Amino acid sequence: MRVIKFLLVLFSFSLILLVACNDDNVTYAEELKAEQDIIKDFLKRNQIKVVNTLPEGFPWPDNVYYKSKTGLYFRLTDKGDHLISDSIVAGDEVVTRFLQYTLTAKADTVSSESSIDFPEPYEFKYLDLSQACQGWHEAVGYMGFNNSKGKLIIPSKISFSSFNRPATPIGYDMEIRIKKY
Repeated sequence: MRVIKFLLVLFSFSLILLVACNDDNVTYAEELKAEQDIIKDFLKRNQIKVVNTLPEGFPWPDNVYYKSKTGLYFRLTDKGDHLISDSIVAGDEVVTRFLQYTLTAKADTVSSESSIDFPEPYEFKYLDLSQACQGWHEAVGYMGFNNSKGKLIIPSKISFSSFNRPATPIGYDMEIRIKKY
């Protein structure tokens, strides 16, 4: 009887070990490859043209996104007030309203910061990387002016840490206001 119990326990542990060692574990490199595939599919589905030089002038051509060296995809949709007094400088308070969504074929809205849903918008100091992700700071730099709007695709490496594992690209429709002190 003891031998049967021992064999049952040994079989159970072996089964658990076998399941735990299954090849379904995805490596970080595989996650990054899948993330790039999601971005490519999103660009194709939405007929987005990617350029490696920031477009001059406004409005930008239809469906054109600039891809920066960090991997950020950015499209300026409204240049804002465009006055020197309204341009962003390090330390300015940035007030954002945004729609955050996944890039999968059936996109999920992850978060929406609007005046209807949240009376207090998300705020951070420009170029203080402890307060917002690198991708947001970079995009705000391109937006540059009070009341400007843009569309962003942020890969996990320059996104918020919650999107690092698994590597998840996130899209944003963002509007900024700049508080000067």
